[in-house]
Amino acid sequence: MLILVLQIYKKKLAKHRLQSVFVILLFIGFLMSISGCYKKQDTILQVYVRDSSGVVVEGAKVDVFAEPTTTSNNALQINMTELTDESGTATFNFNEIYKSGQTGTAIVKAKATYYSKTGQQVVQVIEETNNECFIEIQ
Repeated sequence: MLILVLQIYKKKLAKHRLQSVFVILLFIGFLMSISGCYKKQDTILQVYVRDSSGVVVEGAKVDVFAEPTTTSNNALQINMTELTDESGTATFNFNEIYKSGQTGTAIVKAKATYYSKTGQQVVQVIEETNNECFIEIQ
């Protein structure tokens, strides 16, 4: 009878050890999945438009575009347009262009137009940062 009780106790002990090992492995897997997650930051370009007197220009049309580096049939992947707000700022979101894990920069041209006044600037857009560009229109 004592032998039977010891065998049952050993089986229960083995079962509890197996459950403990399973719980520990599950917890380790959970920690690894959390630490491996990377949240992509926004890639933003803010274009500030001022006139030659330094006054902000509301309602200026701002075009941001890439020019191909060769004359072969390169399709332009960046071609965006926004109007400046009351603070003279046009904001462009590049999240659709930059994918997670991608590195590098984009060189784009920002051109502001307000009636007959224009100005432009070449801008380097760095991924996952808030990029800024200042354009004076004349």
